Amino acid sequence: MKITIEEFWNRFKAKSDKLMDLDSLNAEEKDEILNSLDGDLKQYSEGLSFEISKLGTNGRKLTLTAEGDVDYFEDLINLYEQSPILDFWDIVAFKQGKGPNVNISFASYHLSSKKMWFMPMENSEDEEMLGLQIALDSKETEDEDLLVAVYSLIEEMIGEYECATLLSYFELTTISENMEEQGFKPLTELPKFIEMLL
Repeated sequence: MKITIEEFWNRFKAKSDKLMDLDSLNAEEKDEILNSLDGDLKQYSEGLSFEISKLGTNGRKLTLTAEGDVDYFEDLINLYEQSPILDFWDIVAFKQGKGPNVNISFASYHLSSKKMWFMPMENSEDEEMLGLQIALDSKETEDEDLLVAVYSLIEEMIGEYECATLLSYFELTTISENMEEQGFKPLTELPKFIEMLL
């Protein structure tokens, strides 16, 4: 049964103290409260999920995410725009970019943005969208797990919203000599490059 935005936030407020105290709950209680919040969110929109940060001096951050699925972005934005102001809670829409230096492990791959290169490619069908050629130290440029790992790395660098709305495709290639002469830039420069486009 679907619930409204108002109902979701009322349920969140009722759980907020317990969620703030996650660290003091036993494993069963922690699972119960997190599953309950996830259930509430899915009742509002099945494509949304969340992340809760570690407890800091200013409290916790609740990040609402559509896991990059643009079909649910409108639901997420509507939910965020009606979010309440709560003491010690920072409510954020979409996973935010972490900047140039990111490391990620996925399946058997361990990637570092410092060891990769990129070259922007125009999208002839949609000038608002961008393609990327990504060069990395791997011969397996068609492997599905590696493609997921690279996408996840880029999303961590520039953020969920930008990754989904600006990046139309990317292709992988193997690092060779003289990358700069071929038109590639260090991948660590990607966040700054994306910022210039916005």
